[in-house]
Amino acid sequence: MLRALSRVLLFAVSLVFTCLLVFLALEALPGDAATQRLGLQATPERVEELTQQYGLDKPVLYRFALWCVHALQGDFGTVLASGLPVTEAMAGPLMRTGVIFAISLIFVIAIGTAGGIFAGLHGGRAVDRIVSTLALAVVGTPEFIIGFFLILVFATQLGWFPAVSLLPVGSGSMFDKPIIMVLPVVAISLIGACTLVRPVRAVVEKENQTLHVESARLSGLPERKVVIKNLLPGIVAPIAQSTAAVVPYLIGGTVIIESLFSFPGLGTLLVNAVLNREPDLLMACSAVVVAISLAAFWIADEMGRWQPHEIEA
Repeated sequence: MLRALSRVLLFAVSLVFTCLLVFLALEALPGDAATQRLGLQATPERVEELTQQYGLDKPVLYRFALWCVHALQGDFGTVLASGLPVTEAMAGPLMRTGVIFAISLIFVIAIGTAGGIFAGLHGGRAVDRIVSTLALAVVGTPEFIIGFFLILVFATQLGWFPAVSLLPVGSGSMFDKPIIMVLPVVAISLIGACTLVRPVRAVVEKENQTLHVESARLSGLPERKVVIKNLLPGIVAPIAQSTAAVVPYLIGGTVIIESLFSFPGLGTLLVNAVLNREPDLLMACSAVVVAISLAAFWIADEMGRWQPHEIEA
């Protein structure tokens, strides 16, 4: 019970601290929301009036604490530009991000696990080195470069898919034009799968050298049965832990990829919140991203306590 309470407390403190850093970073940017709304030609009197109307004349920490109190009551603030509640402005983008994230996660688990198992079963051989090198190359490449490459090849050169989404943020249905999801899903899946390959490979290679797997081989069982009956059961928990640990990085990659493709999701909404100096919207988007990331790290850590395998990061 005490351990659970300490976990919840640590989660809450981490979430609040990260949101505070985001809030302070927004405040450190040049300009302010009032000037952003009125333009550079606005009179100082009008800017001052709007500043007071938005409450931007209050101390920074006071405004942050006030937002936290309201958020605990279910009120995440208002979008200054439109006057819409933040929850209403986030509903559509959050749903769209959830859909492409879920689709991408399926591909990440399938491709990353298969690639890691294949490389691990052929540890030290040419195929292992090829798979590991390719995965390392993709992981070491910034997300926006991978996205630009996909746009250049499949949108610009081949013309198979649109380079950007044609749906405005906060409106429209991506299911009316599912083709806009293809390149973002491919980019996110590629990054996540290659990130998952290395820890899965390490788990498989270690399990492949255990006594019960070696004994099964010496008993004359076909390799396929050895893998299915003796090796796979021992790597399910470590692979699940590795997958949970990859999720936070996948979320960060999703935000970047969405922005690059102008996909009408949470990532694009978050970037627009920064550009338009929307503190309430930025805080709510950041809180969702951070909360999911922290939860994934917590799940990965808990799963690591249930099984003895060491996972290579």
